[in-house]
Amino acid sequence: PERLALTGSTNLSDAQVSRMIGRIFTESMQVNLYSEILDSPNFLWENDAYEPAYVGLRAHLDVPDRVELLNKRLDILKELLDVLNTQLSNRHSSRLEVIVIWLIVAEIVVTLCVFIAEHVSPKRWL
Repeated sequence: PERLALTGSTNLSDAQVSRMIGRIFTESMQVNLYSEILDSPNFLWENDAYEPAYVGLRAHLDVPDRVELLNKRLDILKELLDVLNTQLSNRHSSRLEVIVIWLIVAEIVVTLCVFIAEHVSPKRWL
């Protein structure tokens, strides 16, 4: 973010940004889908006597608040990477526009050369 703020650009490639986005989504899935932090363990289904201790420990460690904070931080990273991805897309679009402009210029030059060769008599040049 600092380099983007100072220079207005970044030196990251599309592949690097895509890998970062993939890592952020993987981490988010690990926190929210694959971990058992937010769910009661299967052990508590069989032993109800331990559930108050588990709930108390979970409350003491502020697990839901920590998970929420972690999700907010991951969302901020996702937004940053979306900005970088948009910037890279705009850079790519600009390059394509320049290429198209040069192709049009080349076509005009070739067309003018063909027109001159066909319509201007070689005698006029002598």
